[in-house]
Amino acid sequence: MKRTYKKRALFDPKKLGQFAFTLFIVFVAYRILTPPSNETARIVSPDGSKAARLLTEFYFDGQPSYKIHYRETGKRIWQSLFYLPAYTNIPPERTEAALEWSNDSERIDFLMNGSSIWHHVFQK
Repeated sequence: MKRTYKKRALFDPKKLGQFAFTLFIVFVAYRILTPPSNETARIVSPDGSKAARLLTEFYFDGQPSYKIHYRETGKRIWQSLFYLPAYTNIPPERTEAALEWSNDSERIDFLMNGSSIWHHVFQK
């Protein structure tokens, strides 16, 4: 019994159209499923070892959602710390969200209109 194998190329130019169409569909789905967001604040810790950013996202209900990410200096990947789906204690047009580091760079606070509503303490 003789087996014959057909050598196949790694890249098939006949499938290029299907690949391009698939990438287009993935891009459109990503754009539909990702809410619009603004980077409200980006601050660096006092000792320069970490950076944090606050993203404000807008969904259908009109209330902004907040995400806090951080990364250590020299790294490229932002890690998620906190997600607040909606802050309904204050009307959205009067909210002022901000981030603030402690003096020793061990704690980050999420401030809403000047008062802390959440904090995270980093372990050494």
